[in-house]
Amino acid sequence: ATILFADLVGFTAGASRVDPKALVRFLDRYFGDVDDLCRAAKVEKIKTIGDCYMCVGWADDWTDVTPAASAARVLAVADRMHDVIHRTPLGMKRLAVRAGVHTGTVVSGIIGKTKLAFDVWGDAVNVASRMESTGIPGATQVTADTYALLRDQEQFVERGLVDVKGRGRLQTYISVEPPPTAADDPIMCDPEDAPASNAVQMFYDLLTASEDRRAPQSDM
Repeated sequence: ATILFADLVGFTAGASRVDPKALVRFLDRYFGDVDDLCRAAKVEKIKTIGDCYMCVGWADDWTDVTPAASAARVLAVADRMHDVIHRTPLGMKRLAVRAGVHTGTVVSGIIGKTKLAFDVWGDAVNVASRMESTGIPGATQVTADTYALLRDQEQFVERGLVDVKGRGRLQTYISVEPPPTAADDPIMCDPEDAPASNAVQMFYDLLTASEDRRAPQSDM
């Protein structure tokens, strides 16, 4: 499974200055839009935790959904979330999404006797959560496991080693998403309404610089 955690950076500070009714409307609109993204990408929403959104993409032998295909679906949701939040200000303040993705083995099910809810557990869930908490506002950080599945079909910039609680230093990468289009995003009306964030633009620049360094140099 590929797990995504996405948190709203600046939400706690902004929420203290917004009317409670407006705050609920904001969360309902934002989470509702992300629900639409998950539905379109065939990614399963697990739950919201405060202002954090958790969803999972499943590999499925019965329908020939490979681990790479399910990881690509989750990454597509993460990338579009940055565009959604750009169009959904909290009062007069624009927030940013900090997203983390990891691929690994999980256990899923329903436990307890009241308020039953489907959930997933395992070390992979913890690592995905750490990818979010150690990530960069406006960008999606992925582990080497997810990168290995998608490196031939998606664009990434190597971030380097990141200290992860309980796991030591892990190699991570930043997803460099393409500019969104209406075909990619079921809730997008105009791509010009959702330009790439400053953080993502920075990684575009890093990617270009990296490619320039790899290009063969002519002798003078």
